[in-house]
Amino acid sequence: MSKTLQVKVVSETLRTRLAASASENFRTVDQEALVRLERSFEIEDALVSRTHQKWVDEALSGEMRSGSVKRLRTIARKARALAA
Repeated sequence: MSKTLQVKVVSETLRTRLAASASENFRTVDQEALVRLERSFEIEDALVSRTHQKWVDEALSGEMRSGSVKRLRTIARKARALAA
């Protein structure tokens, strides 16, 4: 079930840019705003996933650098927190 989200105060510059982008993409302003909002979360998720993969790759590489044990404990703590 969809819910309604209303944005009450938007700068004229942002509104104009959003309207222009909506027109270029054959969407309504509401549709364009929703697509852009969803895309921002997809980008954020991708960046977090890439960071997590880097941590896993680093842990599996077996390279022990100064601070590695402390870093691995930090990674494990973050992973446990995400799994909870």
